[in-house]
Amino acid sequence: MISVEQLVDHLTKAISYKFRDDKTAPGLTVSALKQGYYCSIVRYDGPLARDKKVICKAKADTLNKALRDVADQFLNSNSAPKDPVQELGSLLRG
Repeated sequence: MISVEQLVDHLTKAISYKFRDDKTAPGLTVSALKQGYYCSIVRYDGPLARDKKVICKAKADTLNKALRDVADQFLNSNSAPKDPVQELGSLLRG
């Protein structure tokens, strides 16, 4: 089983890679709630951390579950701009 540390490390690297052209570094937010945890992936369209956008978010009883849920959402999201080849493929697949 993957540890929380490994999951945070790999997820953070994937976020940075996927949104590498952002003006402000995108990131993973982790918060402890009164009961459970909240995780989200955020990015900023404007410079100096302006125009914040939450790409995906999750709440769960354990940190591992919240991280896994937000990672699954991230992998299934289409939030990153597609390159022309990807757009053509999407168009042809219908």
